[in-house]
Amino acid sequence: MAKTIHLSVVKGPGDLREIHVPAGGVRIGRSSRNDISIVDDAMSRFQCRFFFKPGEGLWVSDLGSANGTLVNNAVVQEQQLKVNDEVLAGDTLFRVMCVTEGESAESSVDLGLKRGGVKAESSGTPVLRRNLIVIAGVLALLVVVILTPWSKLTGGLTWGKNPPAAVPLEVFPDLEVALERVEGSASNIFRYALEIRGGCLMVQVDDLDSNRHVRREKKVAPELLRDLARSLETGGFFDLREEYAGLAPGIHEASDLAVTIGVKTRRVKVVNHLEPEVFASVRAIIEEFGKNELGLAALAIDPATLLVKAREALLQGKKMWDEREVRDGNLFKAIRSYTECEWYLETIEPKPGFYGEAVSAKADCQREMQRRYEDLLFLTERAVKLRDWKEADRQLKVMRDMIPDPSDERYRNVDKKMVDVGRHLSVEK
Repeated sequence: MAKTIHLSVVKGPGDLREIHVPAGGVRIGRSSRNDISIVDDAMSRFQCRFFFKPGEGLWVSDLGSANGTLVNNAVVQEQQLKVNDEVLAGDTLFRVMCVTEGESAESSVDLGLKRGGVKAESSGTPVLRRNLIVIAGVLALLVVVILTPWSKLTGGLTWGKNPPAAVPLEVFPDLEVALERVEGSASNIFRYALEIRGGCLMVQVDDLDSNRHVRREKKVAPELLRDLARSLETGGFFDLREEYAGLAPGIHEASDLAVTIGVKTRRVKVVNHLEPEVFASVRAIIEEFGKNELGLAALAIDPATLLVKAREALLQGKKMWDEREVRDGNLFKAIRSYTECEWYLETIEPKPGFYGEAVSAKADCQREMQRRYEDLLFLTERAVKLRDWKEADRQLKVMRDMIPDPSDERYRNVDKKMVDVGRHLSVEK
């Protein structure tokens, strides 16, 4: 059976094309991760989404694109469509042919692939992909239930009559987030931007007053993104209005947040207006996630305070170095203080003069600790050779006090030796 044609591409790369919008909607943009990928340099990687609202027909929603999405030459965030409406995304112009939902089967898209310009993944429709994910999640859950004893599965917890509904990790769809927060005044502009796309996290901070310009990126574990998606999914963000605007003479404070979970998306802007409680909560969750993953907690502290804290850490490091003979753990504390000093100054540019002093002092401490470790290890091995287990145990305890960090390989080496020496001491007793 022929599919309902909802959109016709009347201008843009390639020939005229006809597009059927499935029940789950279609996402359009330059990225191949969209349901329909269009080679249009003026289009954003994730431009817009066409979808249905129950009883309201076809809608279009902008996904935080750079040039915006226009309906009949007017920029929109989310707009209900009528027949013959024209939607401009980049240099591609769509004409609305039908606004009612067609069959619920897979979409059939005529994209004119012979001439190029638009690419589609034959198995990439949101409905099919979601169904496959759900089936995989159910099968995985069945395997866990069959192979895992109930006592281990529940962990001995009792939930009462209404246990919480847990969604298997595999069922959660892709998460995309775009957050931009700008605070402007006559004397300064502060900009914070966070983006999550394709499993990658990026944070960029620009603070003109302190001349701080920081950008960090990393790949994030899928399970962490799924946990974040759960928090955002249930936070009420998708029920907010599109915009909250107010007036504040002399300042400009704006937060622009777009969240996409699978085919569900929402973009909310707050400009010179008190942030709604739900918006503030969701934004805080996202920023905390970025801070923890990229170690950018210092960005939340003003530069003057960072300089004070860095100098205090430097002085503490010097004190511990001077008292390195007093206690075995003071060298370790000195290294930790110098590291803390570096952390406070990581986002400060230009670096203060004492930054180089902290780096150099830390290297001196590390060399001294390694020298002492090797000397004590030599004394320990000599005591073992002489079967002087008490002396070996004494030297090992000094090393463990000197390096009280279980993540340090030297600590783990000492710990193993202490177990062996302890066996001989128990035999002697």
